[in-house]
Amino acid sequence: MSFHRSKKILTIGSYNVGLTCKTGRLPMWGETLIGEGFSESYGGKGANQAVAAARLGGDVTFVGSLGKDRYGDDGLAMLNQEGIDTSHVLRNSDRNTGVGIILLNDDNDNGIIVDLGANHDLSPDYIATLEDTIAESDIVIFQLETPIQTVKKGMEIASHYGKTIIFNPAPANREAMDLLSLATIVNPNESELLLLNGRDTNHSPSEDECIELAQQLLAKGPEAMIVTRGEKDCLLVTETQVTNIPPRKIEAKDTTGAGDAFTGGLAIALSEGKDLINATKFASLTGSFCCMKEEVVPALPYREQLLSYEGSKES
Repeated sequence: MSFHRSKKILTIGSYNVGLTCKTGRLPMWGETLIGEGFSESYGGKGANQAVAAARLGGDVTFVGSLGKDRYGDDGLAMLNQEGIDTSHVLRNSDRNTGVGIILLNDDNDNGIIVDLGANHDLSPDYIATLEDTIAESDIVIFQLETPIQTVKKGMEIASHYGKTIIFNPAPANREAMDLLSLATIVNPNESELLLLNGRDTNHSPSEDECIELAQQLLAKGPEAMIVTRGEKDCLLVTETQVTNIPPRKIEAKDTTGAGDAFTGGLAIALSEGKDLINATKFASLTGSFCCMKEEVVPALPYREQLLSYEGSKES
């Protein structure tokens, strides 16, 4: 089976190795808890999104920075094995490869601490040298696990060349508000949506609140806001309409990579000419598939797997 590969997808972002452990609750300061199920895995939002798009049939290039250590060697080998162009990946012997420390609770919800390490070396000056690479791409994906000025520089170049820019504002911060005017599509989850709007993140917003907050961000310049809401409906908000997209009902095992799977699926669907509603449906399906398996990269579907899942009956 052949897949559509005419449009190029460029992901500029992070690579982190994931160190995961299950625990019933978070420890208090000074407290030690016994966890279980420790594992090492490939990760980082940029790399995850690149792999998600590549496995679904995309022509993908990844730009990032890895340490010259075992974790970096393993990460680069994995990206190459997935058929991703890594010719613009930096390596640095003075910094460790980024690390994500992932804690899963009994409901398989996650909390993550990230040491960005070598990701800090992805500088605006380096991105400026990649202007031709950005100009040759069609869809460019950004996140916030690299320096924000680096993200801004990349988005400015991509915007100058009229590229479709997907901005996944994670981990969110208020500084990201300055980037919204450069983005085509912004896809936060609920907590990121609240944070971007300066709201308290310690509550679950209603659907109406999510729509209102998305519309406020939409006024900053993006063409569309896509709010991912876990097991609840995904909200696609544009200037003219709000579309509710229900998720596939599943029994989640690990939600860690769902947002990255969603972003990769969205990029692929758009690259294949799907309209925004159908692209969001495809992205939602990709995200839900990822939740049914543990760890991120092993859970990201290949195209045949996703087509089979799409055709199966909902549980």
